[in-house]
Amino acid sequence: MPSVSERTYGQRYTKAVGLVEYLKLVPAYAPDNPDIAVVAFDTFLGTVQTANEAVSTKLSELMNDRESRLLLYKGPEGLIKLCGKVRDYVASIDPKGRNAADYKKISKTIMRMRGQRLKKKPDPPVTPPVEGSTAPKTISTSEQSYGSVLEMGVSVVEVVKAKAGYAPSNAALTVASLGTFMDSLYAKNRTVLSKAEAYDNAVNVRVNLYADLKLRVSKIKSALASQYGKQSNEYKESLKY
Repeated sequence: MPSVSERTYGQRYTKAVGLVEYLKLVPAYAPDNPDIAVVAFDTFLGTVQTANEAVSTKLSELMNDRESRLLLYKGPEGLIKLCGKVRDYVASIDPKGRNAADYKKISKTIMRMRGQRLKKKPDPPVTPPVEGSTAPKTISTSEQSYGSVLEMGVSVVEVVKAKAGYAPSNAALTVASLGTFMDSLYAKNRTVLSKAEAYDNAVNVRVNLYADLKLRVSKIKSALASQYGKQSNEYKESLKY
């Protein structure tokens, strides 16, 4: 279901399309400003629609990558479960079992991992972008949480690197495999950040276009008022849009 924000953008675009179709029925409409002439305004709306589609596409791509990343962290074969298996293997080879210092250290790290809020949906901007401006680039709380959990995972690998007798038969638990897995998570985080930046850029482009749209619609109504008068049907009909 589209968000309230997306529905609002859609409604504004639909009204603008209605306005340009109305203007086509006012053959004598002849503004001095070429930007609000019927053909120019119609072409501009095509640009707005392209921007709407770009936002939708970029958001879909971002959500797909965030969903697959969440599985890499919290899925049945994800980082947290993997660290749990590492912890249990340490207990199986250490003479002190679950009382071993390394076992306890890894257990505490896993508890901290589970305490982080890892979400599929991106955080909304703290300050929504203002029309006619560009939103500042920041690292969201959600992204910081993913980075923190990854660093915790790396610390678990450092523990077992120094663990005497650590030689699991499970290939996924070897130091080499764990290192490769951590690298894949770093790469996934970078991909998500790249997709998030592309989405933010698309949002900023659209925000600025809608600021321009608002201004053009206002000027069109002013042009109709100037040409026909505010008591005219030509002007009053335009107020519907």
